[in-house]
Amino acid sequence: MSEVEVQFSRSGKPKRSIESLTVERRYANVIRLFLAGELPGFTHQRHIHVANVLRHIPYGRQLMHLGLQTMAHRHYIPDKYSAEITDRNWDRLDGTLPDPALFADLPGGANGRDEAVPSCQAAGAG
Repeated sequence: MSEVEVQFSRSGKPKRSIESLTVERRYANVIRLFLAGELPGFTHQRHIHVANVLRHIPYGRQLMHLGLQTMAHRHYIPDKYSAEITDRNWDRLDGTLPDPALFADLPGGANGRDEAVPSCQAAGAG
């Protein structure tokens, strides 16, 4: 999958495609938590899922670098981040969007708007 091509308006502002807007909405919570360095359960597989989401967004490669740098610094391991490794592996991604259910552990799910699991009190156990 090639990089997402960024189109520009007459005034020079970037225009986003319907596809990229749809992906951004579908995975808004994932993207937000990743860029904040707060995405829980960041295993190798989750890393690949996030990267495949970002493949569909303009400047996704740069956002991947930013998110990984943020996570490395927030976890006090800035030397673990490698731009070279990220770039090399970015080119190997197939761009397959992950099932949003894979992010069900996040509050609000992948998009941040899914209904939360009912609390014990709401379920009548309190």
